[in-house]
Amino acid sequence: MDYNDLPLGLGLAFASNRTAMERFVGMTDHEKEEFIERSRSVLSKSEMERLVSSLAQDDEEPDVHLEDVQNIFKGPSIG
Repeated sequence: MDYNDLPLGLGLAFASNRTAMERFVGMTDHEKEEFIERSRSVLSKSEMERLVSSLAQDDEEPDVHLEDVQNIFKGPSIG
């Protein structure tokens, strides 16, 4: 990937958010291209900052799987 083709606004937003920049660098070339295309539709500085900061947020969803589903129903019984 040629970083000289990075849109100026995106580059400036990355300069102020190191975590997002590091995540971007770790992406595949295809993911980078998709992200850059998303950034081209941004119309304001604050919108660009939100887009870039979305990379810095944890993408992991909470683990809601239970080891034993039957444990949901344990507790005092009714009657």
